[in-house]
Amino acid sequence: MTNMEYKIYKEDDFRVSNWMGGKTTQLAIFPETAKYLERNFIWRLSSATCEKEESDFSKLAEFDRVLMVLQGDVVLAHQDVRVARLGELEQDSFDGGYSTKSFGKITDYNLILAKGNKGFLDVITPGPNSQTPELESYPEYEQFTQGYYCRDGFATITIDGETMMLTPGQQLVINCENGKAPALSVMGEGHLVRAQIFYNYHQEEMGPTIIPKEKACFDDYKACIFLANTQFRGASFIFKKLKSQWYDEELTAAINKIEKLYLTFFIGTFGFAALAVYGLERFTGIEWVLWIVGWFLIDIFLISPSLYLAVVPKPVRKHIKDINNLTPYEQRVLEKQLATNERLEKLLKKYKNSGRYQYDEDGNSVEYPYKKE
Repeated sequence: MTNMEYKIYKEDDFRVSNWMGGKTTQLAIFPETAKYLERNFIWRLSSATCEKEESDFSKLAEFDRVLMVLQGDVVLAHQDVRVARLGELEQDSFDGGYSTKSFGKITDYNLILAKGNKGFLDVITPGPNSQTPELESYPEYEQFTQGYYCRDGFATITIDGETMMLTPGQQLVINCENGKAPALSVMGEGHLVRAQIFYNYHQEEMGPTIIPKEKACFDDYKACIFLANTQFRGASFIFKKLKSQWYDEELTAAINKIEKLYLTFFIGTFGFAALAVYGLERFTGIEWVLWIVGWFLIDIFLISPSLYLAVVPKPVRKHIKDINNLTPYEQRVLEKQLATNERLEKLLKKYKNSGRYQYDEDGNSVEYPYKKE
């Protein structure tokens, strides 16, 4: 991140999910490609409703949390540590690894931040006259984010001379290099919840490598010949270099998209069957064999590679990585892939779709479809 950027997140941008105590709304996450359930984010802003008198919070051992009450009253009991009673617009900061239970029906605002970084929430009450909120200072961090959430009323915010308006439920996020925050002023009425987040971000550690898209070339076609003809069990025993290669997430998703529909299999099989019947009526002996071999060569070197070329990201070879030179993020993805039991994942997904799961306030499953004895 080298330049200042900002965005107002509105209802269409939010990610809403149900949990066993109410609903949770992800307002913003960084980096934007991160997924909460994969725990590969630096920070996350969200709002949740607790519609039951008692709720258990997720354990997030690698994160710190700040919770502010937007509506209602709550008691947060951090097991064997301490307790906090909060009214509207009061907050509590705590270790995400605590065993925390809440007592009370509330709507809250949450900042979840990876350990080793700094994050704060406070309340700004805008008025008819322009005001410039003071900023915290932590020069040891490289990046700085300000978040402004409109709880009620409205606010007009001017950033480097450009004015915008926030209405209830909207979230403004401003990202910049630390020490280079833009000139900002606020007017309006009601209450804004402000987040100040100081952090270090190195893309190779936290997210996938961004590879600019390019037009297809002949080298991409050659790579697709290899890809199209090595998607079968045991391929790594025949093509030894597969053992030293890793396909990034974007390329893997494209391959799965093709293979999930069995497109290359059906095209190859249908063509073989059609030509076999056609050839039997017109050719004999070696001519019929050559006819079939010709079809297989066309399928291997033209049809299947062309199908792959239309779907996979280009340049293809930049998405094929040396397994010994992966970034920390890519290494974590590889380890997760190696630990994944695809058959079990499909079974659990089946149970999830049947409605036999329950979820915590951030969408985690907290009860498996079987009982422990």
